[in-house]
Amino acid sequence: MLDIEIAKRDVRKKGFALSVVKDGKMILQSKTPGVSALVTAIERDRQSFRGASAADKVLGRAAAMLFVYSEVKCVFALLASQDALTTLKMFSVPFECEKTVAQILNRNQTSTCPFESLIQDVEDPQDAFEKLKICKIG
Repeated sequence: MLDIEIAKRDVRKKGFALSVVKDGKMILQSKTPGVSALVTAIERDRQSFRGASAADKVLGRAAAMLFVYSEVKCVFALLASQDALTTLKMFSVPFECEKTVAQILNRNQTSTCPFESLIQDVEDPQDAFEKLKICKIG
């Protein structure tokens, strides 16, 4: 089974918020929403993500920038923001998503996700990682 298919299965059927697979092995699985687990894993071993496939339940621009920074080869999302897809396209990362929304909201659905707001004007994936690393709160 292809890495992206394994990652998709984990998100669709096993209840993971995020799954990253490389060479048939799990690099990262998380049931926690937000980018904190992804930031922590990249901090620990960014190189392991190079060439991996990622599936995300909710993909915002923050996660997209982290996927670009960590050099994953493709991304799948159940739900993705327009900014996330634009970011992946800009950096030539192949993607697929089931549903697109204008923006990712916070958990209360009252305003924009704080991670999205934090990197709103950031264009460099490494700069985005550095900002998100300082502020990882889940």
